[in-house]
Amino acid sequence: MLESVPVNLWSTDAHLNITFSQGAGLHLIGTSANEQVGMTLYEVLKTRDPSTTPLAAHLKALQGELVRYETDWRGRSFETRVEPLRAADGKITGTVGIAIDVTDRKSLYEALQTQNVYFAALFENAPEAIAILDGHDHIIRINGQFTTMFGFSDDEALGRSINDLIVPKELVEEGESLTARVTAGEKLRTETLRRHKDGHTLWVAIAATPFGVADQPGRVYAMYHDISARKRAEDELKALLLVDQLTGLHNRRAFITLSEQTLKLATRQERDVLMIFIDVDHLKDINDTHGHLVGDRALIDTARVLRESTREADLVARLGGDEFVALMIVDSDQTAELVCERITARVESHNSEIDRGYKLSLSLGAKRSTAEGTMLADLLAQADTALYEQKRGRGRPHALSR
Repeated sequence: MLESVPVNLWSTDAHLNITFSQGAGLHLIGTSANEQVGMTLYEVLKTRDPSTTPLAAHLKALQGELVRYETDWRGRSFETRVEPLRAADGKITGTVGIAIDVTDRKSLYEALQTQNVYFAALFENAPEAIAILDGHDHIIRINGQFTTMFGFSDDEALGRSINDLIVPKELVEEGESLTARVTAGEKLRTETLRRHKDGHTLWVAIAATPFGVADQPGRVYAMYHDISARKRAEDELKALLLVDQLTGLHNRRAFITLSEQTLKLATRQERDVLMIFIDVDHLKDINDTHGHLVGDRALIDTARVLRESTREADLVARLGGDEFVALMIVDSDQTAELVCERITARVESHNSEIDRGYKLSLSLGAKRSTAEGTMLADLLAQADTALYEQKRGRGRPHALSR
């Protein structure tokens, strides 16, 4: 047994002469069984300094103490125990010691310690905010970037529910669902809103993955990346794609998208819709006579007149060039005529208030229709036809009959 286990076992007499030495661990330090028998411990240790740990332990054992210590010997590490060796009458006659070679275990422990330090540094210094949660959404650990991003310190966060801490109230159900999915084994990526300590919200990309530690319940490793700047850029890009840059009105793309929603809403409400087609009269003459900057001013003025003549809920857009359009949900048969008259009156008021060197003039063509079953393209075409008739002087700037 002693020859198969990395253990060294020895004994000495009262004068520290080695009387027994066995164990497979001897081979690890280049010594064979009983090779040191007959030698003194001083000779083996090559010192008489009583403060040397192994020698001090044996001297204490001769005084009746049991001593444990760790030592390195010939490039190996040992956990050692030395105790008194007693005769039948209880008298101390020497010492007996056992040393277990723990070199491999110690190396593994040191490697694990180094790895733990390494991963702790990676965790703490990661560029992403990180939170480790238990299966009930409670925070076990956060890193410095989490504090930077959300404003909560360790003392404020640990043990708290992540949903109580950073999830807006209206999204708590979503937050609980996300954690449940991850603890059930799902790896998850999503983008959503989270709340800072001071109350403002920020857009974050979340990457969450499940992990377990031994037989402990499931854990969630969640990383948060602030994407607020990207979301703002996306919103700005969408605005650029949907807004006419000169007038600030919706552009053609936005009008087509939003008008479909208006038609659906009017259908649900069982109401009619009114489409008004508008263009700026003599825009080419204004450009030729006064220059394109003045022509642009005429378009900007037209946009202002239309905004001031319609309700906030009405959809007003510039289709391009000198063409504008307005779509609204209506009730009364008189609405078309009233809206057109209101636009005309606002143009007259504009001309009396502001002298641009020309008179702003708009042509209007309107078409009223039931919303249900109405196609946007047909409604636009009919309003355009009404505009054409009005410009030729054969129509009036109000809704055509159905």
